[in-house]
Amino acid sequence: MIDFLIVGHGLAGATLAHLLLERGQRIMVLDKKLPHCASQVAAGLVNPLIGPKFNIPERMEDCLTQSMDFFGSIGEESGQTIYRELVLHRIFGSEKQRDLWVEKTKMPAFGQFAQSIKTSKDCEKLGFEAPLGAGVQRANRLDFPLFLKLSEDKLRQSGCWQDGAFEETDWTEARKIVFCEGYRVLENPWFGYLPFAPAQGEILLMSNGPCVAGSNGTWVLPENQNKCLAGATWKHEDIESGPTESGKNKILKDLPLRLNGEPEIIEHRSGIRPSTRDRAPILGIHRENERMLLFNGFGSRGASTVPFYAKHMLNLMIDGVSLPEEADLKRFK
Repeated sequence: MIDFLIVGHGLAGATLAHLLLERGQRIMVLDKKLPHCASQVAAGLVNPLIGPKFNIPERMEDCLTQSMDFFGSIGEESGQTIYRELVLHRIFGSEKQRDLWVEKTKMPAFGQFAQSIKTSKDCEKLGFEAPLGAGVQRANRLDFPLFLKLSEDKLRQSGCWQDGAFEETDWTEARKIVFCEGYRVLENPWFGYLPFAPAQGEILLMSNGPCVAGSNGTWVLPENQNKCLAGATWKHEDIESGPTESGKNKILKDLPLRLNGEPEIIEHRSGIRPSTRDRAPILGIHRENERMLLFNGFGSRGASTVPFYAKHMLNLMIDGVSLPEEADLKRFK
């Protein structure tokens, strides 16, 4: 008998699987390695100051603490660093935005993330095009590929992994089934009716990038060996198109870099984020079939929020503790 079958091994499924194992549950993870998986191409940027107004999302402090604890423990166990702090330069698009940054630094909650302001000349030395300068802030980054590899290796070694697609008749021995299948939840017969709004995103791996991270809405993150990741686009139509010329051109056009000539693009990637219409994850137990559960809908903020909500999902699944209202699927009629 299996306590929990987890369908899908992206960030959500992998995190939930490890928390369940820590609680002594008998689990199996089922994954088919399908294309367009967002977790396979995600850059892993964890930015606590969201959007052009630098808003701090609700529960951000709790989310950051939980992410640091969870990914830190996985890293310690493996002897590798999968979650680390980084400095992010928020390039100002207007004087109004720069003034907003200065004003917000007077607030303690904002000040714990915002560090200083760099002038346009300082930014130029770093390789950024920033006529109005940039705010310097604290952020984090999750190494998605390394985490998923470590997770799969451990699950396989523990006999908790199976390759393949889900068929309900194959899993009569599973007491509960948790769907963590990303945007393919749209085809799920139990949860496909929920207001998901998947969005495709494209990113570029390029050579000769900057040695520091920056963003003006389009971000650039340094990689190893003088490479950088840049992105990302966002579209709700034709989401399975894969990488597109228009997506590549948009990223290059919006990049906040001082480029000398055409950059060398090493790789062009795309994935589909399992976003929702109200921008909150959707998790919980099916209203009519208590055997079926959902843990999905984290969109582009999965690296920030998945460990936090996975802990709440765990408490629901094992101890019957209610979920946070903003994420509970009960919020939908």
